[in-house]
Amino acid sequence: MPPLFLGLDCSTQALKASLLDADLRVLSELEVRFDADLPHHSTRGGVLHGPEGSGRVFSPVLQPLEALDLLLERIAKAGWDVGAVRAVSAAGQQHATVYWSADAPRLLGGLDPGAPMAPQLAGAFSRDIIPNWQDSSTGAECAELTAALGGAGPLAEATGSAAHTRFSGAQIAKFRKEAPAAYAATSRISLVSSLVTTLLCADGEVKGIDESDACGMNLWDMGARCWSERALAAVSGGDVDGLRSKLGKVETDGGRVVGHIGSWFVERYGFSPECVVLPGTGDNPATFLSLVLRESEALISLGTSDVVMVSTAQYTPHAEYHAFFHPAQIAPPSADGEAVEGAQPGPLRYFNMLVYKNGSLAREHVRDEYFGASWDAFNAAAERLRPASAADVPSRTAFWWLLPDIIPAGAHGVHKYEGADASTAALVPSFAERDAEALAILESQMLNYRARSSAILGGGALSRAYVAGGAGRNATICAVAADVLHCPVSKAVEWDGGAWREAGWNACSVGVGYKARWGWERHVAREAGDEARASVGFDELIAEIRRARRTDLPPAALAAADAPDGEGVANVALPGPGAGAYDAAVAWWQGLEARALAGK
Repeated sequence: MPPLFLGLDCSTQALKASLLDADLRVLSELEVRFDADLPHHSTRGGVLHGPEGSGRVFSPVLQPLEALDLLLERIAKAGWDVGAVRAVSAAGQQHATVYWSADAPRLLGGLDPGAPMAPQLAGAFSRDIIPNWQDSSTGAECAELTAALGGAGPLAEATGSAAHTRFSGAQIAKFRKEAPAAYAATSRISLVSSLVTTLLCADGEVKGIDESDACGMNLWDMGARCWSERALAAVSGGDVDGLRSKLGKVETDGGRVVGHIGSWFVERYGFSPECVVLPGTGDNPATFLSLVLRESEALISLGTSDVVMVSTAQYTPHAEYHAFFHPAQIAPPSADGEAVEGAQPGPLRYFNMLVYKNGSLAREHVRDEYFGASWDAFNAAAERLRPASAADVPSRTAFWWLLPDIIPAGAHGVHKYEGADASTAALVPSFAERDAEALAILESQMLNYRARSSAILGGGALSRAYVAGGAGRNATICAVAADVLHCPVSKAVEWDGGAWREAGWNACSVGVGYKARWGWERHVAREAGDEARASVGFDELIAEIRRARRTDLPPAALAAADAPDGEGVANVALPGPGAGAYDAAVAWWQGLEARALAGK
């Protein structure tokens, strides 16, 4: 029977599943919403909160297990052919830690297929909660970790990020200090992605953390590619070996088979024992995979907050943002990693993630303040003033930091400038021309993304930017992005009933579905003795499949004016005649950002 592939996404609010065929078509999707479908936990937005002012945000540790039980029941009811699934992989909310008890291996290896999973594993955990990424209770632990590594810059250089309250290292340290007996009783520590991977195998072994997801812990030494001795010492109170044992080996090959689907799944739901399990990864790396971002390409998610992910071949850490290893690469072996025997490693690849609080929050504020809450009026204003040639270099910009921002750290307030010289530009309360308000905020945000992306790329430029999120559907915002970034702005699309439409599937579960397909391809090749094919790259395989899939498209799809390229990507905006104007504006904008931060 034709092989199928399963991707799971255990996010803050839901557990989602995507079923893909061998040609990467998304056949169906299902989900379990934690609040609505598991109401006995009384969560809101998938989480619970500690006492007022504590900053604690967490979820019940059995919630994802109960969700998996319910999701599998829905999959069975929907008639998914799980017997044809040949590989599965998972995505999980980043940073959130799961604590296993000493009984976990025995319980995982002895599941009764006649009963649901969750009740049988109630004793498998030494802590009954999972700290959520929204938790902000670990400020003291972040300060301790920062001091131990010599400051925010050195910590980012070593681990890929400065200290953040949501990151795993600070969360583990707080648990150790507040519940020393429970910490001592912890045999292993997982992230949510490796929790789900462990459940999928259910073979008595707690599976390793994926290297890309480990980058969100402030514990993984990015240069040496092993657990950081200094970070472990700070987090463990000096018991480096003890914490290293709890964390275990790290999966450095995202396409390595870590086990087969557990017998509980085979006997209870009809999965094939041939189905292999690939390492899970974080939700952001999984989203990265869904678009197959290549070097110098970026994803810009335009939501209430804006998130920019930049694919790069070089390690460029900075205290302002986060550096991760590529989630689907065959990495060289490392001291604390699990590699695939016989696989040929390639050069290391990375992506950097930049997070901004004032995304659509600021754009919508300007729309409401100056354009009567009308996007049509806002867009018309921006379009009227867009540069018409390279000579139309901007001379107005605005920084709308309504909330203290992450990048630049702590930036706050509204600052507007008029003038072609950054050192002498006038600080103004508003622009004389109201329409300038619309273009100024869009230009400023995109110049921010351009300047920092260029720094990540060693002075290079983006070759393509994908857009996602609600504001990514705004044609004017996309057009300004294409001008300022001076590259195509694109989306993944699919042929649907006579027209090309933006792919509407869940990016995280589809991204790990792609990874499952890649891992299975390599597994089959290895079983057949084809060592060259067993080392096929993720990007290479996905491109092969997409090119081959074009041969099945009807002539009308290929002839359509908006037909995508061979990679399944359609451009929604291209640089206009005035795009060159922004090449000369980057340094000017950087000078004004420095003035705004200084309050000048």
